[in-house]
Amino acid sequence: IIMYSVDRVYDRYYASKTKRMQFTNLDPRSGDGSLDILNLKAADTGTYQCKVKKAPGVQSKKIQLTVLVKPARTKCSIEGSQEIGKDVTLKCVSQEGSPLLSYDWRRVSGTQNLP
Repeated sequence: IIMYSVDRVYDRYYASKTKRMQFTNLDPRSGDGSLDILNLKAADTGTYQCKVKKAPGVQSKKIQLTVLVKPARTKCSIEGSQEIGKDVTLKCVSQEGSPLLSYDWRRVSGTQNLP
């Protein structure tokens, strides 16, 4: 994504990431090679590796980044006849969100509080 070598930053490898990923410190020679990711996107989720080379060796470390996506607008509806003795389905759908969505139904009005 981005590299610093011989007093120069190389950051033109991936057009979609250009201008979004930069070194935190303007001078990585100081020993700080931290990475800023601007305008985070869900597609930025993944494993990132930092590799530091200095004679005579190489050190590397991997970090897992999980970008969270809030749930999309929830759509609710009722299917079926709302009559005593009939079956009804209460629908609740949200198309996206991470990590995996969970749903919690509660009765919030009426005489009995039901889970």
